[in-house]
Amino acid sequence: MTRNDWPLLDRWIPGRDEWSRSKYAGFLLSVFMVLGALPYVLTNRIAAWRGITVVEISFQIDWDLPYLPLFVLPYYSFYLYFPIVAWIAAHESVRKQGLLFFQRMLALTWFCCIMFLLFPSEIRLRSQAVGAEGVLGVLMDELHQADAPYNSWPSIHVLQALLVVLFLRYALIKRGLWSTMLAVFSWLACGLLVVSTVLIKQHYVFDMLSSMAIVAVAWRWWIRPAFN
Repeated sequence: MTRNDWPLLDRWIPGRDEWSRSKYAGFLLSVFMVLGALPYVLTNRIAAWRGITVVEISFQIDWDLPYLPLFVLPYYSFYLYFPIVAWIAAHESVRKQGLLFFQRMLALTWFCCIMFLLFPSEIRLRSQAVGAEGVLGVLMDELHQADAPYNSWPSIHVLQALLVVLFLRYALIKRGLWSTMLAVFSWLACGLLVVSTVLIKQHYVFDMLSSMAIVAVAWRWWIRPAFN
């Protein structure tokens, strides 16, 4: 039986499995925003305040890749992933697994935040991210104002996006709703998001690869086996 990583929830909110789907999805999303987004913002600001680089892992390819401002669009699509996965996880057939998934995705997010504090690294690639015009320029400016360039490795964008698609695949296969067309669309959208992190000069290639490695290990040996 799928277990709850936070047993206190069973004591504090014992009737949550009887909630409507929209209420349960709102609960999952709210918990994630408070316990995931706020720590990330805080650690990013602390790293920027310190203004130091402890470990920078960059390669020549990071500087050689072109700056493609159009990829800011899939980068921003990241924020659609969480209401979608909260809604899918709130279905009565996967609520226990959905709660566990959110708990463990939060744990991995906290791990990334700890890495940002222990090994801050300024992303110097932003010097190349210039020249975008119109809506794309506005989106890039907003991104740079909201996000200090110290959220280097692992990339939370890549880590969370991959985890979300893996859980969607699991949950929809369980319900018989995962089709070839949906798989192609989901992985293509996720792939564009992943590469957008380096093509808009928001991350180094190593940030992307390290996140992919963490997801591969965590999903295979820590998250997916716990659903049974």
